[in-house]
Amino acid sequence: MKTKIILLLAAVLAVVACLPCQATGKHTKKAPKRACIELENDQYGVTRRINPKCKAVYLVFTAHYSTNDNGHFENFDGIVPVLDVLKEKKVRGSFFPTGLCFDQPQYKAAIKRIVDEGHYLSAHSYGHLLMCEGEKSLVTRDSIDNDIKLMEKKLGEVGLKKSQYCWMIPPYETYNQENVDELQRLGYHLISPTPGIKTDMDWTAPGDKNYVSAHDIMQQLWDHEAKHGMNGVILLVHAMNYPGRTQADRVYDHLGEIIDGLRARGYTFKTMNDVIAASRKRLVFNTSIVERP
Repeated sequence: MKTKIILLLAAVLAVVACLPCQATGKHTKKAPKRACIELENDQYGVTRRINPKCKAVYLVFTAHYSTNDNGHFENFDGIVPVLDVLKEKKVRGSFFPTGLCFDQPQYKAAIKRIVDEGHYLSAHSYGHLLMCEGEKSLVTRDSIDNDIKLMEKKLGEVGLKKSQYCWMIPPYETYNQENVDELQRLGYHLISPTPGIKTDMDWTAPGDKNYVSAHDIMQQLWDHEAKHGMNGVILLVHAMNYPGRTQADRVYDHLGEIIDGLRARGYTFKTMNDVIAASRKRLVFNTSIVERP
């Protein structure tokens, strides 16, 4: 009988030990919630929106340097004004210049500022490869591999490890499934601007068939926010001085207005560093395929 009683007491104590200690509340710690990073991807698996339930915007800046015209058409000349505005507004961004920008002496101090001031720095390939036209690939896998190796060399020269720049924007924001699969095989997660917003049309010039003025781009931005919201939006602005546009017609010249306007509407700003930090904490990633207007 004694043996049975002892065994019964042991079983009861075991059950009690497994229950949460809510009686006293003094030393109880609730199990931490596992936060979720929700990624909205396109049909290729490229992320177009991050945490669409969260009122945060991801400002991203791309640039390329065209060596055939000494940077006349494509350059990184907008980087210092962009950094100055971000510093003034106490906002951090995510930068994706091509590796060729790292080679130009006039940008070295600004690239160092990107890192020193806590922004995210990755790249946009080394030489801005146009990888495809529609589903037709224009480059071989070896060409992509060699380009990415050169890109990684440049990022390594500024003291970054791959784990710090593993999210990248494909060159020209143009890709097919073969290109995406190869970049993912090389260890990259891919993002591209959220569809339906025209800030990335800041490269066109008056007289071009597809020209959109900075004034119209800004109006479209606020119209989009009013109609669809901007939760989790990846908002691309080129940090470049394209010929044919006046300074006031460069979208980056309106960056302070964009930041102030979004803040007034209740948005905060995040970078890909925040996404990497979440992944290091082994948070859960949910993905869905959503194309928004």
